[in-house]
Amino acid sequence: MVFQILFSGVVFYFINKVFSLKNLFNPLVFILIFHFIFFYVGLFYKDMYSHVKIESFTSFLINYSFISILTGGILSRYMMQKFRPYVRFPIVNASLLINNKTTIVGFMFLILGLLCTLNYIISAGGMIIFMEDVENTRIITRKGKGLTIQLAINFFTYGLLTILMIKSSTPFKLLFLTIVCFFVLSFGNRGPALFLMVFALYIYQSVNKVEFSLKKIAIYGFVLFCLMVLFGSLRTNYEADLLSLFKARFAWRPFVNIQNFQFVIDYFPSKHDYLYGYTYIVDLLMLTPGSHPNSGTYLKDLMGLQFDGGSITPSYLGMSYVNFGVIGLIFSPLLLGFISNTFYEVYVAKRNLNKPYNLILLILISFNFASIVSSGIMTVLVQNISVLALVHFLFFMLIKLFKKIT
Repeated sequence: MVFQILFSGVVFYFINKVFSLKNLFNPLVFILIFHFIFFYVGLFYKDMYSHVKIESFTSFLINYSFISILTGGILSRYMMQKFRPYVRFPIVNASLLINNKTTIVGFMFLILGLLCTLNYIISAGGMIIFMEDVENTRIITRKGKGLTIQLAINFFTYGLLTILMIKSSTPFKLLFLTIVCFFVLSFGNRGPALFLMVFALYIYQSVNKVEFSLKKIAIYGFVLFCLMVLFGSLRTNYEADLLSLFKARFAWRPFVNIQNFQFVIDYFPSKHDYLYGYTYIVDLLMLTPGSHPNSGTYLKDLMGLQFDGGSITPSYLGMSYVNFGVIGLIFSPLLLGFISNTFYEVYVAKRNLNKPYNLILLILISFNFASIVSSGIMTVLVQNISVLALVHFLFFMLIKLFKKIT
């Protein structure tokens, strides 16, 4: 454990020197931090969960993937340095960032998000967070309503982040942040609301031309992680006092992805042949009418796993393994690191970040790259990126329309 902590310290020092740990606008940095918190750090204390046997080969693959993502990013930086310098943190011109037309569209998107939320609440028979057995009710009630939820979250996100760019009082902005986070939480999922706070924090830094210290960002991150664990403890079905649940889930959250990864390694190919891309087809079917399981739910049923809540999250490593075996494990982290940093450098060079929709899209795509770590690439593309692209296009077109008619 001591060696892993020292090794991680050296790696993060290197990441900060080359890419800047504060720059979550770069998907590579977001991925590496996400990978460390929700995956890698569980190796530090895996002996606490002696009932779950984690093979040494599994630990090696997790270590390999962490370094391989960074290696892919470094290869990208080496190639890109020939064309442009690296932007360690994008700072925009606040005076050009917002105008009345954009403000109107922002408020319209908040209303659209509210309408989608009300539609879901009515169909569910109330707010999920106030119902009994939140853990399972949120899964049951969202069947056939996944698109409505994703639209609501993206409308709220674009609307809120636009409002945060307005030159107005801090209490006004905090009020909107609180209201929007409450409605996003009402779906029973804690992640979108907590990451919305992260987006707000980074938009604030960028438009106000400030950079928080690593210490301050680490404190904010720790508080948000504690909130995530707290909300997860409140919705669980286990009979125990809140403090005990909080302590148990605090360590469990990073470890569960390792456990799930071990599950798929144990199951494939000894009990079932590799799927050769079939999980991608399962995810693509979610774009068709009706209620369809995602690849995580499909794997949960295929492997005969029983637990409260939704699907298994075997990570991008697990998805690569069940589809392509060890070959997938070797190349997927390298490609993820290379593509994520290349996207950031090209995007920052080619897009005018003074335009609000470009800045918002950058932080949201960065987050979705990081989500691949736990969910896999196709799940993120189908459930998140496709809806994000639709909402972004609508946001962009409405601004263009208002410019023409006024």
